[in-house]
Amino acid sequence: MVLINGALQIGRSAISASQAALSVTGNNMANAATPGYSRQTVHLAPTQYTEVVPGKYTGTGVAILEIRRQVDEALNGRIRTAVGDSASYLVEQQAMTRVEATFNELTDEDLSSRLNEFFTAWSNLQNQPQDVASRSVVLQEGDSLSNFLRELRGQVESIQEDLDTQVRFQVEEANALADQIAALNQQVVASEAGRSGSAAALRDQRDDLLKQLSELINCTAREVEGGAVNVFVGNEPLIQYSTNRGLSYQEREDLNGNWLAEVVFTDNEQAADLASGKIHGLITARDTRLGTILNQVDSWSSALILEINQLHCLGQGLDRFSSVTSDFRAADADAALGNPEASGLNWQVNNGVFYVNVTDENTGNTTAHMVQVSVGMDAGDTTLTSLAADLNDIEGITAYVDSSNRLHIEGSASNYTFSFSASDSAQGTASAENTTNILAVLGINTFFSGSNGNDIAVKSDLNARGIAASANGLAGNGTVAGQIAQLAASGVSSLDGVSLLDGYNALVGQIAAASKAAQDNYKAADVVVQTLESEQQSISGVSMDEEAIHMIMYQRAFQGAARYVSIIDQMLDEVISLVS
Repeated sequence: MVLINGALQIGRSAISASQAALSVTGNNMANAATPGYSRQTVHLAPTQYTEVVPGKYTGTGVAILEIRRQVDEALNGRIRTAVGDSASYLVEQQAMTRVEATFNELTDEDLSSRLNEFFTAWSNLQNQPQDVASRSVVLQEGDSLSNFLRELRGQVESIQEDLDTQVRFQVEEANALADQIAALNQQVVASEAGRSGSAAALRDQRDDLLKQLSELINCTAREVEGGAVNVFVGNEPLIQYSTNRGLSYQEREDLNGNWLAEVVFTDNEQAADLASGKIHGLITARDTRLGTILNQVDSWSSALILEINQLHCLGQGLDRFSSVTSDFRAADADAALGNPEASGLNWQVNNGVFYVNVTDENTGNTTAHMVQVSVGMDAGDTTLTSLAADLNDIEGITAYVDSSNRLHIEGSASNYTFSFSASDSAQGTASAENTTNILAVLGINTFFSGSNGNDIAVKSDLNARGIAASANGLAGNGTVAGQIAQLAASGVSSLDGVSLLDGYNALVGQIAAASKAAQDNYKAADVVVQTLESEQQSISGVSMDEEAIHMIMYQRAFQGAARYVSIIDQMLDEVISLVS
């Protein structure tokens, strides 16, 4: 009877093991298309042998040692890292593609085309400086250029704002995923309670959430005793067992006054060390890529404004002035104008001279008066107050600084008018080394108003007759218009010797290079992800062909065990009949 009972035990264990193995195989096949599912395998082992006759042993059946998830945790960690890198580069590439489309440099409707048309209009005005129609074209092209530049900058800012919105949303998503992972930690520990592998489905869900989290923010997961995982961002913990420290969005101001996006831990507002992930890519695109582009657009626009204005302000239109007021105000009227931080002006004032030409309209006589501007002389530096005093000493005009620290110049009587020039000569202009740009910096007799791409515009009170095309006041003189036209191809000091057109083309080239780099980085990172996921699939993925083979094998084992039990049952019946 012992042998028969042992035989029945063998059959029972074989049937149970085959049933369990078939269930695992069926579950694998059912989840073959389930994202994040890890294939399970049954590990069988013979049970302990028993002595049937002295010195002779036989097996007692089969036991299920373990139902194991086929995962490689190290590989999963590498995949999470690669997925984060890929997601970061992808959003950078998408942002740069939008910026390239905004600049639209492969068509005729781009900024470089308008820039060429603007300088062409000045060139035409040089040939016909007395023609009001040519002067009107200069105004129209100036409006077109400045409007396009403001719109271009606004579109880049709009992309930046969109990226900012995405950062806020993705931080909320990352925080929600962290909450879910923390909750699953608790469920895994409670479910397994020392029984390793009994929470396979929960572990699969947690691994999938970890992968989703790594797409948003760089994170590493370390399993601890009990089955929970601690998740770190950089070296700082984000999730510890069932506690999520939380992630929040905030902005901080840098030394240049720019507001930068930042992700912090909610519990102590400590900055998270972002190195990859979609959020890192969005912040990089928002602050580094687009922030740099906006700064470059503003720097180039500032150079455009200053270079044109400093030629225009020392030229003369068809009419002279009876009064002018500076566009820009000084922060301190007694501060040295050569120190932009103290004066609050947008540009650096340089040493040199300019001339005020005062005309008595009753007699037609014009006298030129030189005004010296001193920079770097310490106590002798020109201030707005001292400049007003120097101008006030000129016969025929008065000058003063108003309560808002703007400079006013006007004729001392109704019969006095005035203009500005770089020389008292009837022909030509002074050399650049001997000419100050103070009028351009203050915004007197300028073509453009504003100081960068955000506010550039043709001066609202400038009309066609007021365009300063002449260097000496004669209607047929187009010297200044010609000098401005040459800025398209001539190197300018504001751009370190590069022309305005070449400076803009360099900016566009940098944008194209940054976009190409982001695209190349994404392609390389995506190849790594695909390679690692292919390797993961070979370990954790379900092969229907393999599972079909396993199903047939376990089916045959079940059939054999059932037949074996049937035979043992028949033998038992025969033994019982012999006894009875």
